[in-house]
Amino acid sequence: MSVRMFLSWSWLLVLLLSAHIAWGGAIRETSVGPPPIRPTPPPIHRILSPGHAVYLPLLQAATAPAPWVDTWDREASRRLYQVAYRGSAGADIGWTGNHAACDPGETGPEFRAAMARRINYFRSMAGVPPIRLNPGYNTKAQHAALLMSANRALSHTPSTDWSCYRASGEEGAGSSNLFLGVYGPQAISGYIYDPGEGNYPVGHRRWILYPQTRQMGTGDIPPRDGYPAANALWVFDRDAMWGPRPQTRDDFVAWPPPGYVPYPVVYPRWSLSYPNADFTQATVTMAQDGQALAVQVHPPVDGYGENTLVWEPQARFDTASNGEIRYQVRIDNVWVDGRSRTFTYTVIVFDPGP
Repeated sequence: MSVRMFLSWSWLLVLLLSAHIAWGGAIRETSVGPPPIRPTPPPIHRILSPGHAVYLPLLQAATAPAPWVDTWDREASRRLYQVAYRGSAGADIGWTGNHAACDPGETGPEFRAAMARRINYFRSMAGVPPIRLNPGYNTKAQHAALLMSANRALSHTPSTDWSCYRASGEEGAGSSNLFLGVYGPQAISGYIYDPGEGNYPVGHRRWILYPQTRQMGTGDIPPRDGYPAANALWVFDRDAMWGPRPQTRDDFVAWPPPGYVPYPVVYPRWSLSYPNADFTQATVTMAQDGQALAVQVHPPVDGYGENTLVWEPQARFDTASNGEIRYQVRIDNVWVDGRSRTFTYTVIVFDPGP
């Protein structure tokens, strides 16, 4: 088995092995919990005139679209991978907390900047506006991450009998993607990968790539004193998530996206999101460099970001043969506003170099 194939198909095994080494065998499992479910919309406020009701956050969320990478520019995609993806690895966490004192502490500014850089790498590649980290979201996510680490468990609704319980931690847990055994930028990649049988709807990925989101928060606990690492990524941007969909580079949001995509971030599950789309009758056909490719299509599940279809091409995503491989995607019978739509695009998986 080639190194590239190992990276593409066995990423979770790498996490397990590295976690086992880092913890000296104290914890032998990493896990990403189920994604948080979309909350109930806020009450409608009449802020214009009788008969004209809109959500108050709609006016607060409207902003100009931000730039993103042109994925059809191979060199631009390669540079972004080197600078934003690889460049976000290795920052010192600088954690100031303590498990024994139930002190969530905080992480260092350079580490938080690296987290934002990794998130925005994926959003830029997907063609959606970037986010910034909100200090208030960071604080609650940090409390949630400590809860997960201290209790060696994952829950979006931790109870008051959990060790180190805080109401702010419970709020953070209910609004966040959660990872146990992994922290930092590696957790962000893990959410986009979305491994595990229960995560076939790729809900964590969908929240990270949700176009409306402008602010997130991150909480990170390193492995220490026998406790596992943990990450809580606050993804519910309360002021924007119910607002209008901003302009995106493509009409849809896909991972991997159309254009040139480095092979290390092409994961087994592919997805396409479109607002309010009905994917129940959708079909997926793919070709690899013009040759038909078998795919496994998963039942669509709504409730995480935009409505999304997920499928798994029966292929290996390395580029050992010629440096790049083209995958043609066609999705038929997607119903939007009572009409059937077809989506077609090409993903070019390439080697970004060392």
